[in-house]
Amino acid sequence: MSDVRLGVFICDCGDRIASILDVDALAREVRDLSGVAVARRLRYSCSPDGLAAIQSAIAEEGLNRVLVAGCTPRTLQPRFRAACEEAGLDGDLFELVDIREGCAWVHPPSAPPSQGGNGGGAATAKAVDLIRMGVARVALRQTREPVSTEVVPAALVIGGGLAGMTAALTLANAGLPVKLVEREATLGGMLRDVYTLYPPLPGGGRGEWRNAAEFLAEKVEAVTRHPRIEVLLESQVTGIAGTVGRYTVGVSGCGQQFDVGAIIVATGARVLQPWGQFRYDRKRVITQLEFERELTDQGRRTNRPITNVVMILCAGQRNEAIPYCSGVCCMGALTQALEVKAANPQANVTILFRDLYLPGEDIYEELLEAQRAGVEFIRYAPSSPPQVTDEAVEVHDELTGMDHHLPYDRVVLATPLVPQPDASVVAHMLAIAQDENGFFPEVRYRLRPQNYVERGIYVCGAAHYPAGRMETEFQAISTAFNALRHLQAGQVTSQAPVAVVDEKRCTGCGNCVESCPFGAISMHKREGVLDLSQIDPLLCKGCGNCVVTCPVKAISQPLDSDAQVLAQIDAALAGASPDGRPRIVVFGCEWSSHAAAELAGANKLSYPVEVRLIRVGCSARFDPIHVLWALFSGADGVFLGACPPGDCHYTNGNRYAQERINLLRGMLAESGFDPRRLRLEWITPDDPHDFVGKITDFTNLVRALGPSPARGE
Repeated sequence: MSDVRLGVFICDCGDRIASILDVDALAREVRDLSGVAVARRLRYSCSPDGLAAIQSAIAEEGLNRVLVAGCTPRTLQPRFRAACEEAGLDGDLFELVDIREGCAWVHPPSAPPSQGGNGGGAATAKAVDLIRMGVARVALRQTREPVSTEVVPAALVIGGGLAGMTAALTLANAGLPVKLVEREATLGGMLRDVYTLYPPLPGGGRGEWRNAAEFLAEKVEAVTRHPRIEVLLESQVTGIAGTVGRYTVGVSGCGQQFDVGAIIVATGARVLQPWGQFRYDRKRVITQLEFERELTDQGRRTNRPITNVVMILCAGQRNEAIPYCSGVCCMGALTQALEVKAANPQANVTILFRDLYLPGEDIYEELLEAQRAGVEFIRYAPSSPPQVTDEAVEVHDELTGMDHHLPYDRVVLATPLVPQPDASVVAHMLAIAQDENGFFPEVRYRLRPQNYVERGIYVCGAAHYPAGRMETEFQAISTAFNALRHLQAGQVTSQAPVAVVDEKRCTGCGNCVESCPFGAISMHKREGVLDLSQIDPLLCKGCGNCVVTCPVKAISQPLDSDAQVLAQIDAALAGASPDGRPRIVVFGCEWSSHAAAELAGANKLSYPVEVRLIRVGCSARFDPIHVLWALFSGADGVFLGACPPGDCHYTNGNRYAQERINLLRGMLAESGFDPRRLRLEWITPDDPHDFVGKITDFTNLVRALGPSPARGE
């Protein structure tokens, strides 16, 4: 650290810090730290005068790093970074250490001695440690350049159903060129088999329901005639290369290859054909979609009307195999029942249901109309489903307790919408997730805007989850506008703490590829027998999971390196342990336990003064090596706080953390080391009382266990 010239500025924060901590003692201790060139007190470091003093010191003293000991980084760090950058210092070389919420306010003189009270001596000692930890961190910090790329102003839409056509039209009408790829010979998807559109127009009645063929013809004409849309029929996307901003797409059938900046997946879904259930034969026992085709044919010809129709809802869904509700079947059954009655008022139409899901403002009127038309509704229990024989449907009515024998010409099964057969192929090709049912879920990453770059890949319609016409159109338009915003940006920039690969160390094992939740890592051939891991800096969000996963430590994060973490541990344990207090090292995910600790400080909730908190970006960064380093460097206990399951900002970092820490606890126990000295807890960021309770309980346990045998004292 001979080239480090660090300026440390200790903020009084008026008297909010200075009235509790011995700030003069802090300044004296800091001056002796390696690399510190300047150590000064400031009344208000965040004020214009305070910022000017920092900027002057950067210029006059030749500082190449700055640390401010004051309030929580979550509040004023951007202001300090901006001031440093104005003075010519890279903002990455600034560090803000929290000695207000993280120390002074949680250990006031009035607090019990176990929590740092009685004069503030223990609190001041903790503040010294926190500053020492910050100095150790920033002294090893490396700068990096933000990653930027140009965005190709063109889009690909995969799928020519209602969602795909609507999305393509929205983008094209905004002035962007669109390639629309459809595997079939015609556009329209399942809409081609629909007879009548539902629900009706707002405020309209049965007479205002629109013919689906007319609606589809208008939509297809608008797409095919649009000068900015190129429709590629009987074609399939066979390959996608590139990265954010520029994807190179290969399409079979037409033999084209082209570049786009955004891709919309609108591949739709298909209706499950329930072979082996309810005597399904596609003749007398058919699905709702097959019945739609029959209704369409009847509308075109003068066939003899069907007279006995039994509709079975929830056929093949809401069970162990397919647990979800498609959400469109009930409305479809009601519509078809009214169609049958309109064609033949004497027809017997019975709807067998478990529950009725009928969204819409005017749906009650539709139900009344169906009942007035003579449609019968019978509720059955899941434990006693309808039985279809060759001549009739036998069912027990849950509401009346009666058994019914229902002759039929047609049994119409409301089977679920399920993913397309090649959904997994599409998911692999585009590196998008599939949920437990095989659909493409919308994954929301709750990250800082500057750390998150839109991939430019979006999903809408039934490929996302089963959806009706109105929801499909809404999704398609909304998704198209998201893509439009991405495309019109022209350029995307990421400032995420990107991981990097040391090519000389990489053995090509591929563990990092499997562990990356963002699909940012891939393996590439190089000379010799070993492949090389490569990280896409625009896709990497800096969770650090790959850094921990790599068995040879070939991956690092310049802004949060192993060396920085280990140096903070050493700094936390360097000071003498006053009054025989235990040493507690805490690794806190900044989105969960670290945020809760800050909130505890803001609310002046006291917790044990022995705690030394190290902030990490995600619990995926909890490295067993760091834990062992802390334990064998003198920590009496190590506490890790992570987001609860399902709440990880990086999708599954907490799951990896749990697996690693559980394995480490087992290994410690086998070695004769008490595993109770290591604890992982789920902590929500908005519950400071939970953090205080859990860290206090853990500290009390460590106090009872006594000094760690690993101390070697």
